[in-house]
Amino acid sequence: MRWHIIWTIFRKELTEALRDRITLVVLVGLPILIYPVAIFSAMQMSKHQSAVEDHRVFKVAVWGVGADGLFDWMRPATNRVALERWVGIEEPLRKDFETGRVQPPTQTNASPERPNLQLGNRSMKLATEPEDAVLKAAREVVSRRQADAVLIIWPGFDEAVRRQDSGQVAVYYDSVIPQSGQAWARLSGQLANYREQLRQDRVHQRQLPSGFVRALDVRGDDVAPIQRQLSDVFGRALPVMLIMLAVVGALMPAVDMTAGEKDRVTMQTLLCAPVRSLEIVGGKFLAVWTISLLSAGANLVGVGLTIGKIASALQVDMVHIGALVAALGLLLPATWTIAALFLAVAVLARDAKDAGNFLGATTFGVMLLVAVPLLPGVELDAWTCCVPLVNVSLLIRALLTGNVGVPLIFLTLVTSLAYASFALSLAARVFGREQNLLGGPISWRSFLRADGQGAPVATPGFALLVFAVAVAAMFYIGLWLAPYGLMVILLATQFGGFFLPSVGLSSLRKLPLRETFSLRRPHWRSVLGSVLVGLTASVTLAGLVLRWTPPPESFLREMQEMLRLGSDHISLWKLIPLIALTPALCEETLFRGLLLSGLRRWGALASIVLTALCFGLLHGSIYRLLPTFVLGLILGYTVWRSRSIYCSMIIHCLNNGLVAFVVWQSQGQDVDIKSVPWSLTLGALLATTIGLLLLRGPKAVSDAAIPEKA
Repeated sequence: MRWHIIWTIFRKELTEALRDRITLVVLVGLPILIYPVAIFSAMQMSKHQSAVEDHRVFKVAVWGVGADGLFDWMRPATNRVALERWVGIEEPLRKDFETGRVQPPTQTNASPERPNLQLGNRSMKLATEPEDAVLKAAREVVSRRQADAVLIIWPGFDEAVRRQDSGQVAVYYDSVIPQSGQAWARLSGQLANYREQLRQDRVHQRQLPSGFVRALDVRGDDVAPIQRQLSDVFGRALPVMLIMLAVVGALMPAVDMTAGEKDRVTMQTLLCAPVRSLEIVGGKFLAVWTISLLSAGANLVGVGLTIGKIASALQVDMVHIGALVAALGLLLPATWTIAALFLAVAVLARDAKDAGNFLGATTFGVMLLVAVPLLPGVELDAWTCCVPLVNVSLLIRALLTGNVGVPLIFLTLVTSLAYASFALSLAARVFGREQNLLGGPISWRSFLRADGQGAPVATPGFALLVFAVAVAAMFYIGLWLAPYGLMVILLATQFGGFFLPSVGLSSLRKLPLRETFSLRRPHWRSVLGSVLVGLTASVTLAGLVLRWTPPPESFLREMQEMLRLGSDHISLWKLIPLIALTPALCEETLFRGLLLSGLRRWGALASIVLTALCFGLLHGSIYRLLPTFVLGLILGYTVWRSRSIYCSMIIHCLNNGLVAFVVWQSQGQDVDIKSVPWSLTLGALLATTIGLLLLRGPKAVSDAAIPEKA
């Protein structure tokens, strides 16, 4: 064996493997950066979660009479459990407690044929006593989050303690709900301390009954049915496994269809055909997405059959087939995001080897997001539903356990589609650069330059990319600045999330700002019509849209609280600039400026409707979608007709200002939108129509005047 030949080949291969800085960055730089960031983020999240739990006050509903000594002992002993009498109980059951007709259930053990099931640190009772009315009622209260747990004081408690026998209490909780399980842990600890105190008092006395050792008979019953507990166990692992398999399914096709074609020199042949780059990325994306979805779907079917077999063996209903179908539907936006992201990253590589390095680092980042739902205490809420891939995992888990509301489902789908659109826009942007497709050097500045030789104009892809950036910025700014109050969040979101990205990215791309944002002096009739629409649009929406599709009262109170910026004593001169002027400037710059201009080539109807839909989705609530969508249609038509964004700014400012003034004048009282009389509604509708008819301006740009490429 010639060792010098081995050494020469070793040096050659090592030199080729580390031939450029990008490979070194991916192999060495990213791990050095990612691991500290990941560990620090996990530690901060765990620290924050522990701090939240330490300061959380759990609400415990108390059903039963007496036990004043127990409550007097517990209240000064802890300030982390709030005991409230008769919360959520129905009147007939309360009378049964007060008259002593309710009796505690008898203690039973699991039968030998069906022992308790042990999964991890959770023990599940496969054989339980028949459910009584108290358990069913307690389950309903805990499931509806009226209380974190229910403490039952069984009849005869005071008499048993007085004769130094065992007083009986029970705690009903839901182990699937983290707060409920934590409430049981704290409450059981306090009850154990009280029992020990009673026992010590009795030790010093004589002639005690046989129950003096126990002193307090405490029983904790998990009200979560066995199928919910099993669904929770599988719900934690199933989404992570499915998304990981979707990643594996998309990895190799993304490499083969991009860097693999560069190695086989077939990408050049494809570019010589009469096809556009968007058509190339569209076909390749659909192929990668289909393979990824098929991989995840096939595994979901296999998991479903496995779960069905286990459920049949245990004689329980673990996961409903409808939940599995919903999980498959939620994999659509998740696999969409993964396929588009992998396709965009893989095409940046010069060959398959580089693609493996790039996608290895990308896969690691995706896995970090996918693993977040496995952390204890992480649930789907208003913040986690805005984190890509994490939100889909948590929503699948929530659907499997049946513990999710419609607003969170809606917000998760909106943000997932926004992230998926962002990833697809990135892939389209990468495929629009022929030097990347041909294996040339990467030019990061080229992503912000316009294509072609003519004057640059906003394109649909660029406009939707900026919209996706605005969606992500809005949610993350709100998350980071939550401790500073609504006023700071509003200003940072409007200027940092909407205005600056729109103007800044357009300037970097050297788009003509006057044409892009419709910065034209409006006709006097358009100004008059805009003022008329701005003063009456809110009344029209309240009298028609909100009258026919009224939102819940809790949502209306939340909106009024937001319009007052969390304070009943805010000055009107501070409220109007924040609620009226700022959104009119920033939101119109994004939607009726860049977004409408970018979608203009698709025609008047499509661009106005899509812009209005994006405008409604950005407000992040299913209850605000319809009214904001209708308002977006009015604003889009105004700009299209008048050719001036100043008209939509006038309408937006007057509309918000009038609503804010009405809420401010109510001085903290709830405003009833259903009280708008029909006479005022019809009058406002007539005035809004006249205002729209007054709009005047040059004709919209024809499709022939719009360049084919930008």
